[in-house]
Amino acid sequence: MKKALTLLISVIGSLGLQAATGGPDQYGYIWKDSAEPDGPVYSWVDITATGMAVTGLADDNTFGPFIMSGNMPYYWYDVKKVWVGSNGYVAFNGGNIAANFPNLPAAGGTENYIAAFMADLTFGGTGNPAQCFLQDEPGRLIVSWINVPFWNVAAPGYTGSNTFQLILNKQDSTITIQFQSCTGTTTSNGPVIGIESITGSIGLARTQSLMPAPGYAVRFYNPANPLLQVTDAAVEWAGVPGTGATNLTVGATLPLAVGLLNAGNQPLTSFTITSEVLSPGGQAVLTETVTVDSMQAGGNLEPVLAQAFTPAAPGTYRHRITISGVAGDLIATNNMMEREIGVYAPAVTGIPVSWAGASDDGLGLAWNGGDGGIGVYIIPPYYPCQITGTTIRITSNSGSNFNMKVYDDDGPGGGPGTLLDSVLVTAVNGGPGDHVYPLAGSNIQVTDGGYYVVWYMLGPNVNIAVDVLGPFSMQCHEVLGGAWAEYRARTTTDFHLGLRIEQPPFLDVGVAGLIGISNGQSISGPTTIQALVHNYGNTPANGFPVSYSYNNGAVVTQNYTGSNIAPGNSGVITFTQQLVPQDNSTGSLCVWTAAGTDVLNQNDTSCVGVNVQVGIVEQDGLRVRLFPDPAMDRLSVEGLPDGEARIWVLDTQGRTAWSTKLAVSGGRVQVDVGGIPNGNYVLRFASAGRLLHGRFTVQH
Repeated sequence: MKKALTLLISVIGSLGLQAATGGPDQYGYIWKDSAEPDGPVYSWVDITATGMAVTGLADDNTFGPFIMSGNMPYYWYDVKKVWVGSNGYVAFNGGNIAANFPNLPAAGGTENYIAAFMADLTFGGTGNPAQCFLQDEPGRLIVSWINVPFWNVAAPGYTGSNTFQLILNKQDSTITIQFQSCTGTTTSNGPVIGIESITGSIGLARTQSLMPAPGYAVRFYNPANPLLQVTDAAVEWAGVPGTGATNLTVGATLPLAVGLLNAGNQPLTSFTITSEVLSPGGQAVLTETVTVDSMQAGGNLEPVLAQAFTPAAPGTYRHRITISGVAGDLIATNNMMEREIGVYAPAVTGIPVSWAGASDDGLGLAWNGGDGGIGVYIIPPYYPCQITGTTIRITSNSGSNFNMKVYDDDGPGGGPGTLLDSVLVTAVNGGPGDHVYPLAGSNIQVTDGGYYVVWYMLGPNVNIAVDVLGPFSMQCHEVLGGAWAEYRARTTTDFHLGLRIEQPPFLDVGVAGLIGISNGQSISGPTTIQALVHNYGNTPANGFPVSYSYNNGAVVTQNYTGSNIAPGNSGVITFTQQLVPQDNSTGSLCVWTAAGTDVLNQNDTSCVGVNVQVGIVEQDGLRVRLFPDPAMDRLSVEGLPDGEARIWVLDTQGRTAWSTKLAVSGGRVQVDVGGIPNGNYVLRFASAGRLLHGRFTVQH
């Protein structure tokens, strides 16, 4: 299938290939066809009964890897893993290749593959007869594509029929491609027939756009005496195999790692690798240099990087590995690799987590026919957390709906598995711009792993925004007809598609202030106490106890029973028991919450200083003994009732300097005042509906 922004159209006729031979390429490979006197003899090998059916192929995807029994010599190295592509190729390092197809050879993108009949083929669509079989033997590997049509935008989604096979001979290192029949036309370029090495810039094409005749075979020969002595040190991966991006929080530590490959056929002597972490502005915040003594041809190495990355500020960072000092290095493009690192600060109200930069840098993408999507794998920056919605930037929409979906990564090999949420977005709600779509169901609680977010078109002419400025995540997928594959240009593309993530549900309520009573106010009669209680957490709050007390006297407690307070919002509590002044005095009127699972006590209390001017006998309160006074580091408290209790240390303005919950046993506790500034304080102790208090001084 083609992206809608792809404009090139190439129609293939039945031109037929003429007898020929070709090459050599830079390494020495040549090809001969079945019409040459000493060329291959067409001899179809039927493996439909003896081979393994390759299931899972669809439109523009791969399936694998398959592990060969024994290695296949290919260029100057051996290959063992094979990915089968629906578009008529096999790859030895994975990677998805789709229209428009690269000419051979072409450095960049997917490399290290064989194009048997690489064209815009499809296994999708109702009634599609396409099949694929694989048979691995000690001496050869055979892959047959049977009755595979070209993709077509018109119903039923395909046209024509192509039957061809690839034979890898592990004994003599030859590559044979046979064509039983090829009919139909394609609206893309191709078919491409040829081979490409791991370097990308070295390869050999049989043809770029001609249809082979029935009963035609072509064979590629690995040279007995290579024309090229290849010296090539390569960065195989940065951070993790596959070089997929990752996320973390400010202050967290990320170990750094690297994988190196001697991609040539010559041993390597001493060379240097440099590991750098670059800030969002491009400045190096960490640099480490490591010397590699030697590497054998075809060898792998994971040198130890001693330094880890601990970010101090949020933003998009990149871990860059660079090779230098390799004399005669043939391929410079594989000497550097970057890994994207997203750094976030945990937020109560939610943050958008995606791999795209802030700007919309590329043309919007849509799939021709309107039956396709984009998937992005996202690893949350911290655990535990919760997913509350999906995010996307739409560049244009002329009237199509789309789905926003979230999948768990519990599928095979960490792929998309369980569908956790799906939201239908109508065209009127999916116009150009940035969008946040809340989940249709409950928030997804996350303790480990990652998740796939998917934008899936339900009609043509709706485009998702594309980011073409590095670094790139390598975490993007294309989803066509329900089949998944790595996005064909994932090394140079990200998408404005992500998840909204926030801290897991937690309760944190407190008193934001008193209503109608301010500092210095005089109270001369019975007064109704009202307070503004605020939800500092991220889950609705209700039914929690709120108390007030004047001058550390009797405590009045009442549950908040108003409407649920949403995260970030406030509610009003009105105490039914009024404050009745007992004497002429000046003191603090304090209101506080005491929710049982409250995670932060520092925001629980609010106090104001008031003047009471009614002469009534002072209410006697039970007092406690505090010593030593003044206290330097620890304050002993005696005379307390046993049981669960809460302690507050209040300054002379009624502000909470320190608080905690504890269990009292034996009537005595010790309070750590080492971190409290010098001054005069009130210790308030609440237990079993009683409020005890005492005054003390801190002097360090």
